[in-house]
Amino acid sequence: MLRTRVLTALVGIPLALAVVFAPGGGLMALALSLLALLGALEYRRAYLHADWIPQPRPSLILLLVGACLPLVFWRFPQVSFASVLLPALALASLYELARAWRGKRLSLAANLGHGVFGMLYIGWLFSFGVLLRADYAPATLWGWQVERGALWVLWLLAMLWLGDSGAYFVGRAIGKRKLAPTLSPAKTVEGAFANLALCLLVGWQGGVALGLPLGWAVAGGLGVGILGQLGDLFESALKRAVGVKDFGGILPGHGGVLDRFDSFLFSAPWIWWVVQNA
Repeated sequence: MLRTRVLTALVGIPLALAVVFAPGGGLMALALSLLALLGALEYRRAYLHADWIPQPRPSLILLLVGACLPLVFWRFPQVSFASVLLPALALASLYELARAWRGKRLSLAANLGHGVFGMLYIGWLFSFGVLLRADYAPATLWGWQVERGALWVLWLLAMLWLGDSGAYFVGRAIGKRKLAPTLSPAKTVEGAFANLALCLLVGWQGGVALGLPLGWAVAGGLGVGILGQLGDLFESALKRAVGVKDFGGILPGHGGVLDRFDSFLFSAPWIWWVVQNA
């Protein structure tokens, strides 16, 4: 298991860095939309395992529109979320109503409700990565000319990657007390503290190096240390609710897109807000 995780990381991390540092942010927007699409399909497919009566099918229209949000916000930065949501919701409502009219689908409210949630949770939260990347001011990294937005994203990813790794290894080595046994039996209190400590350290050092005031840098690390783990637990709760172990298996050793990016989804809006207000 550990070997598979490491091999996936050795391939995935350089690829992720190449996407983040590609000039203009367009490649990252495309990558996030593709991830959102895969995550949305995982989310919808998971409901096949739900034993709820009637069994909902999150609106595919809303999920697909949500997956487009990172690209939309990159290409049209002045577009508001409401201007995308309302037409999509109207179209999805008409489709679900037509299906119910013909007697082929009666869970209209559930399909729309779970569709809106999936659109917000997956597509909209992924789009904060694009907003964070959308700082095109010139900056330098070890003598290389880069865009400042790429450094903000790198700061976020460093906190998430190191925090997650710290939690994994500390939890395996000395973890004894379960953090949330009902939601995620493998997580320990010791691992959670290791995650938080590393996020604080990287947030403090990285944020100050990028020019943030000390308080904002520490706030960034503290927020990621908390929100990243809450995002992980939230995603675990979703899986328990629909009765699946993982949302997918596209990333060997890590599960699906939602399994791997659950911390990013909760943390990216926080770091975007910190950068905007510091």
